[in-house]
Amino acid sequence: MKTKALSAEYQRFPKQWKILSFTEAFEDKTGGQAKIQKGDYLYKGLLPVVDQGQGLIGGFTDCSDAACSVELPCILFGDHTKVFKFIEEPFALGADGVKVLKQRKNIDPKFAYHYLNTLTLPDVGYSRHFRFLKRTFFPVPSLEEQRRIAEILDRADAIRRKRQEAIQLTEELLRSAFLEMFGYPVTNPKRWEIKPLGEIVQFVGGGTPRRDEPKYFEGSICWATSKDMSVDVLSDTEEHITPEAIRSSATKLVEAGCLLVVVKSKILMRRLPVARTIVPTCFGQDVKAIIPQEKWITRYLHRHLKFGEKALLRQARGVNTEGLTLEHLRSYPVMIPTDSLMRNFVDLDIAIENGARTREVSERASDDFFNSLLQRAFRGEL
Repeated sequence: MKTKALSAEYQRFPKQWKILSFTEAFEDKTGGQAKIQKGDYLYKGLLPVVDQGQGLIGGFTDCSDAACSVELPCILFGDHTKVFKFIEEPFALGADGVKVLKQRKNIDPKFAYHYLNTLTLPDVGYSRHFRFLKRTFFPVPSLEEQRRIAEILDRADAIRRKRQEAIQLTEELLRSAFLEMFGYPVTNPKRWEIKPLGEIVQFVGGGTPRRDEPKYFEGSICWATSKDMSVDVLSDTEEHITPEAIRSSATKLVEAGCLLVVVKSKILMRRLPVARTIVPTCFGQDVKAIIPQEKWITRYLHRHLKFGEKALLRQARGVNTEGLTLEHLRSYPVMIPTDSLMRNFVDLDIAIENGARTREVSERASDDFFNSLLQRAFRGEL
């Protein structure tokens, strides 16, 4: 261990706590474990497959022999994603980038999990991060103190997770309301009139300003690509461009209140990203804008596309460049119910979104409180 680094860790923790190197506190149990390839994941099955993705479970497998043999509970670390997961039930291991960690004796597993989530590791993109984790140190108060701290943090985390679950249920509520009012878009069980999407909207294509002109990307105008499209409502983007960039490229600026849909990405193998803009936005060629002739139906079309995505995803083409053509979008069948019913749904959508926004503010406050509690816990201030 480097003396200066260890000295800094001693200053961080209470003096009476013992400090171990990472390899003294944890054993890497990854070797020899069966691993399930992502292409072999099932929608349901005997065992959950846990990988390095953000969600706890990546999929399922019916291969009982693939169960991880490590004594539970254990901790998983995403070597590429830096995500830690606490695992208490039998599981199978995803194929790539997951480390199975088992704490040594006299270390409470939940205390270990909470501490690991306080670490700030360097971000080297889609590369291996375990090398950085192995350079860290681990504080070891008495086992009784570890359990006391873990119990406090568990209670606070449970409250935080309930708020997160409430936000996640919002989408399910909206989906249920849509299906109750209009039926499933793919089958149109209520026999509404059908119109091709191209008859009721305008499509706008995107483009990319020249990357060899860095000044084009020093502006304040939102420029969206598929990596920004993991949200329902787009209020900001990772990159921003200048008015000159718009004039010098194929990208277009569309006003707030339109829809953006990803048309070229491997994500189309799984889902259809659609977002409603609330700020003027430009976008790349992997995205198209959908501008309804009647602006008030934007929210209805947004949900129609999301809940009826299978009809479009079946048409995704290619091997390395999965995508949707303009003709696929133009011919997409849209149910046309009565104006009054659509307006009722739009009003409901607005009400639910406003409630979700309030809950998101509460969730951020809850996250801030929990993160503060984490830092205090490992300074010995609980």
